[in-house]
Amino acid sequence: MLRIRPATLDDTEAIVSVTASAWREAYPGIVRPERLADLPVARWRHEISVGLRRPVNDAFTQVAELEGQFAGYAYVMAPARDGDLTPAAAELVAMYVDPSRWRQGVGSALMGAVIERLDELEYTEVVLWVFRENRAARRFYKRHGFKPDGSERFHPLAEAEAVRLQARSGAFPAK
Repeated sequence: MLRIRPATLDDTEAIVSVTASAWREAYPGIVRPERLADLPVARWRHEISVGLRRPVNDAFTQVAELEGQFAGYAYVMAPARDGDLTPAAAELVAMYVDPSRWRQGVGSALMGAVIERLDELEYTEVVLWVFRENRAARRFYKRHGFKPDGSERFHPLAEAEAVRLQARSGAFPAK
């Protein structure tokens, strides 16, 4: 059974672990091997725990559990950080699924929960950044109504190019 719930501080270690394992599994060929071998896990742990203790504005984190086990999470900042966006835009900052749970509906369930929560908060668009070369993620996001909006940037940790994808509330696939 798949369950989506709000994250708690007790989820910090699982969030960090899934983030690191997903980076190592999804990003070879996109992120240099030495970067993948030396991920900033301690910094992530600190940032995640602070964010869960003291969310800013409408920020939230949703967790997916599959068969009672932590399977993934999605973290949203609302409003979005990019200054060229309207206050009605939220940002899906991170969405990672345990690689052993890929292609089991966890990502789609998290996306549905994110969109539902943003609808409740009355955000009308959502953006996210994805590595240009991450074709699997770009296909996933396209299925969920996201399209490139023309913005690009260099991701300093990954040392890779990223593109911004955007979707408006009316563009999301029916639930």
